[in-house]
Amino acid sequence: MTPLRVTIIGAGISGLSCAHRLLELSQEKQAPLELTILDASPKVGGNLSTLEQDGFLMEEGPDCFITEKPAALNLIKRLDMEWQLMRTNHELKQSFILKGNNLYPIPEGFYLMAPSKLGPLMTTPLLSVWGKLRAALEPWVPIRRDPQDESVGAFVRRRLGKNVLEALAQPLLGGVYNADPDDLSLNAAMPRFKEMELKYGSLIKAMVARRLNSQAQVSGARYSLFMTLQKGMQSLTDALLYKIPVRSLQLESPVSSIRFEKEWTIRSNGRDQQADALVLALQPAKMIPLLSPLDKEWEKLLSGIPAHDSATLNLGFRREDIGHPLDGFGFVVPAREKKLVLGCTFSSQKFLGRAPLGMVLMRAFLGADSVRKIKEEGEQAVIDEVLAELQPILKLKGEPVTRHLAVYHQAMSYFRPGHLSQASRLEQKASEQKGLYLAGNGLKGVGIPDCIAVGEAVAEKIFRDFKAESANV
Repeated sequence: MTPLRVTIIGAGISGLSCAHRLLELSQEKQAPLELTILDASPKVGGNLSTLEQDGFLMEEGPDCFITEKPAALNLIKRLDMEWQLMRTNHELKQSFILKGNNLYPIPEGFYLMAPSKLGPLMTTPLLSVWGKLRAALEPWVPIRRDPQDESVGAFVRRRLGKNVLEALAQPLLGGVYNADPDDLSLNAAMPRFKEMELKYGSLIKAMVARRLNSQAQVSGARYSLFMTLQKGMQSLTDALLYKIPVRSLQLESPVSSIRFEKEWTIRSNGRDQQADALVLALQPAKMIPLLSPLDKEWEKLLSGIPAHDSATLNLGFRREDIGHPLDGFGFVVPAREKKLVLGCTFSSQKFLGRAPLGMVLMRAFLGADSVRKIKEEGEQAVIDEVLAELQPILKLKGEPVTRHLAVYHQAMSYFRPGHLSQASRLEQKASEQKGLYLAGNGLKGVGIPDCIAVGEAVAEKIFRDFKAESANV
């Protein structure tokens, strides 16, 4: 039987998940597969990268994944890695939001952009008196039934008021999407909250029902909302890499062009190779130079899915050099505070085994302004400014004993209003071109489970498509 030739461009979590599922399906169906993975980088994993430095375990990219979406957990189980799963520190139950130079707990029961308890919302110093009153009126706000997409910012402002948006929802959502809520699609990024409005007529009523329902569920596996792996998230991509034949992987192999006649021809490092199926597991911006020569509509569609530059700064301190009790997982920073730091995770508080005894590891999140400043003034200037911002907040008394800065250029997409129709057209357009498939975090979600789900779905579609084609021959 002639092998099915599949080339994947991009060895991040989406591309590796696609490759792994292809190999699983090839074995299950006893269908020969000729797999090639091309990546311009010298290492696999994209921004899933873990570093051991001076006794600290540092995450350069995501430090955990959400368990409500099952794709990551299911993959970890299939890789026999379930024993490596690690929950967040059960002794800590809170995170904070910055106001001035003070950290205040996120009101108990507040999830991303809606409360399940009114009491904590009415007593938090993060909101003004008028902001609290406006939020309390949410159950009486009329339902918006217009099917046209709405921005997350407009939605929160309409239902809970401007104060809740600026003081609570914006910094919490910024920690997930690194995007302005007024430029973020509700239907694509937070569809559950729109469903709550339509079903219950109120976010508060819906969140209360959700809390009561979760308390009533006592059977089945109990996972915390966020989990990681004992040796860091790179363990996942390392395990996937172990399953992939060495001959299939070509690193430091940027793709300069693709073309299709009766098959795909992919040019990399001055050499052509052929494939029956081609998977682009890339950021939309990186797909443009490859796809726009085929059809100019590609550029129009893909350029509408933006991605910001970002950076993470890991900092190791002696515990005695930090005056703050660090009695939570970290904090986020509202945009109105005008800081370089968008948020800061107390990494060694959140997950055990991240710092040596007597030490603390924390990780600051930086946005596009910081990356621009790094280009203009250098890394040290940004590190110095970050430390100056953290000093009064965390009562720092000394310099970090170690530090590590990782910079990412357009690494994580965000979804503007109207994204779902745009993504649907992209999928339709790909299906019109024989053997072309799109994956990555620019289509259906930016989290690790989303990327895994997209990669695996593409692998399954490839096998369905080519099985149907062979049946019609």
